[in-house]
Amino acid sequence: MTNDADGKSAREKAKAIAEQRRAERRQRKRLCVLCGAEESDKNPLGAHPEGIGPVCRDEAGCQSRRPAAR
Repeated sequence: MTNDADGKSAREKAKAIAEQRRAERRQRKRLCVLCGAEESDKNPLGAHPEGIGPVCRDEAGCQSRRPAAR
């Protein structure tokens, strides 16, 4: 009986932790992989053609925000 109760409480605890992690992931701001700008309504991000991550949809704006190459 105690094993059932312990197992059930462990599952409930795991569900709560998973839900918290999902909520944190939804709230996290995405960053452009090329210039580091945060995603916003003014600066939406799209997929990079080579699949390296999210990038600015406005290529000219992204180019101007990129750090100078050394």
